[in-house]
Amino acid sequence: HSVPRDTILNIIGEVFGGLDGDYNRIWYRIGNGEYVYSGGVQPVHTFMNSIATEIPETGILGEITIPFADTVWTIPPNFHPGPRLYFGSTHWIKKIVQDQRDGSRWYKIYDTLYNTHYYLRTEGMHIFSPEELSPLSPQVPGIEKHIEIILDRQILLAFEWDVLVFAARVATGPENFETPTGRFWTFHKRPTYHMSGGADVSTVFDLPGVPWDSYITDTGVAIHGTYWHNDFGHPHSHGCINMAIQDAKWIYRWTQPTVPAGEHLILEPGVGTRVLIAQS
Repeated sequence: HSVPRDTILNIIGEVFGGLDGDYNRIWYRIGNGEYVYSGGVQPVHTFMNSIATEIPETGILGEITIPFADTVWTIPPNFHPGPRLYFGSTHWIKKIVQDQRDGSRWYKIYDTLYNTHYYLRTEGMHIFSPEELSPLSPQVPGIEKHIEIILDRQILLAFEWDVLVFAARVATGPENFETPTGRFWTFHKRPTYHMSGGADVSTVFDLPGVPWDSYITDTGVAIHGTYWHNDFGHPHSHGCINMAIQDAKWIYRWTQPTVPAGEHLILEPGVGTRVLIAQS
């Protein structure tokens, strides 16, 4: 049977099912004799956080650490809820606001697409330290790093001095939304962005806080984290390279250029880590 969107299931085990040759044979056990296909379930956790004591003037990056968190447009809250934010999504925190009625504290979140703000309870947001965002393998010259994405295999490979150092399954664009092939550079990077678009009602998407975005084209094709599906190994995107959130974070930290702490983005045309995308 099907379950409604945003239903929280208790995953108590993992098994292999399906047929030989299936790209994803992982199923989650959710009860006695009950299983659900992993591709349609996003694994989440519940981690509660202490409240930040101070927010820099430039803002600070945070990550949702509970299954989902509902926002409000004003403090005190009115009857019009803001966007629902999901586990693993990242957001810019601009300040701490206190509700004078009950003393509760809220983070003021900046929405990068609509240039507006909404408010979120503090406990469900982890604030990143500079160490958590520091570059990976900084001792390796940029020219000695490169990425290969093989569409037929739906896999991303990262190399240092032609030695494989990282591999992960991805979900690229299907027919009519094909991921471009060729040579690219990770010239434009953001730790978070509100992505939206779609050609018609059936393909529209609106995704606040897409994490760890490493863009490779001027048209918005990016390697990024994905909190709305878990179906890697099969084309599933609107042309981007979808990755599990922690895999995309690794790529974001490992590739060049580095986004300075406190900055919303870096844009350096002609610079970055080489990316080769090929069919096979």
